[in-house]
Amino acid sequence: MQKTPKYWLFQINPKVFRLKDALRAEALTSSPVKAHKANIKKGDRIILWQSGNDSGCLALATAESEVADFEISESEKQFYRGDVKPCKRVQLCINYNLWNKPITKEILPKNNSFDKFYAGLPGTNFKATKEQFEALEQLIKQLDLLQDPSAEYLPIKAQNHPLNLILYGPPGTGKTFQTINYALSIIEKRSLSELELEKREKLRDRFEEYLEKGQIAFVTFHQSFSYEDFVEGIKPMIKKKNVLYQVEPGIFKRIAQDASRNLENELDEKFVLIIDEINRGNVASIFGELITLIEADKRAGKKEALQAILPYSKQRFFVPSNLHILATMNTTDRSVESLDIALRRRFDFVEMLPRPDMISKIAKKPVAAGVDLRLLLTTLNQRIEVLLDKDYCIGHSYFLNIETLSDLKEVFSKKIIPLLQEYFFSDLGKIGLIIGKEFIQEERYGNRDVFADFDHEFANDLAEKQIYLLKPMKEWTEATFIRIYDKDY
Repeated sequence: MQKTPKYWLFQINPKVFRLKDALRAEALTSSPVKAHKANIKKGDRIILWQSGNDSGCLALATAESEVADFEISESEKQFYRGDVKPCKRVQLCINYNLWNKPITKEILPKNNSFDKFYAGLPGTNFKATKEQFEALEQLIKQLDLLQDPSAEYLPIKAQNHPLNLILYGPPGTGKTFQTINYALSIIEKRSLSELELEKREKLRDRFEEYLEKGQIAFVTFHQSFSYEDFVEGIKPMIKKKNVLYQVEPGIFKRIAQDASRNLENELDEKFVLIIDEINRGNVASIFGELITLIEADKRAGKKEALQAILPYSKQRFFVPSNLHILATMNTTDRSVESLDIALRRRFDFVEMLPRPDMISKIAKKPVAAGVDLRLLLTTLNQRIEVLLDKDYCIGHSYFLNIETLSDLKEVFSKKIIPLLQEYFFSDLGKIGLIIGKEFIQEERYGNRDVFADFDHEFANDLAEKQIYLLKPMKEWTEATFIRIYDKDY
């Protein structure tokens, strides 16, 4: 390491690399070098500066290598927006991580050392001075920026998830989507917030790997799903043209036995059974006598551990303590109330609410065809909550992949309006209170001749009845949608 270090300013474009998120996850190990390649040496001091609207110093670092070609770590690669372009890089050691409390230009020390500070100029690598670096270091200590960090500042600790958990909420709130994150969090002992920093494709790939290994199992309950499918049952098989009947284990029994063998071999891995739409099946019938065995204190190895004799195989069966049951439940389903007694004591519940703010963060186009999708969803849900309640609100996931007016029309025509028709039993009058007169037209016949030739004392009154009709989709324009949340548009 050289005796006298040089000082540098590295400027990172957030449109290329999510510096803040990488520092938050403590995944930053290198930085690209496009200028001064021959002059940057191991031991040099570096000011890491994020450019753009949220500009500021996010870290102070030390160069851990010479400038060279080397592979970017997988943990760092995920924070690039798009493909990583090959270039010379230098390895870094982060000395002061300020992702949650950056030093902006407004609070830079007011002294002559920053008269020639190049942050904000086009480019990546600039010369800095010892005075600038030490002034920033002193400011960090004076303002105590490294004390009292947010809970997620240090390496993010694993979350403790209950053995039996149900994610519940209205349609489109990402319940099934989130089961992937929850399952990975349980198995990999990582926090949900840490996993959210990774690309969705990578999460799905690892999820599929655990499915292949049998460490995760996935099933969807429905009205005809039975105990025989879930635990065990007698199934026919053909052997040498003869029909034989044998006891076949169901999905729950198989994963429970795999998890048990894992414990016996002292591997201590966790297993996850995901039950989608748990409330659409007859839970009491599907679980049978095992509904009690899934309780945390009734699991194998616990003081109150219980076993059951299975009706078909006559085997002793218990539920191991390393098997998590993760389920989803739609709150608009009419059978939710029937689950309270059967499951409330045995499951923890996490409510998944609509998140209009997620549209601004992850939607393909938060404003599509001039329509502010976040405001649109917020307004729809405010009105639904007044007429019904929050359990019938619409989830944000319906609006994440909308890019054009045609996309928006399709979502409303095939998703939103059918959902509202189900909620309000096709009462277009009430649906009109949600989406407005741009979608619903009113007709009055005002003539008793509309009826057959028959005397009825209320014929005239009945002829005056209001008839509501849904306007054809071809008549919908961007103004049709904007007027949902802006009546004066």
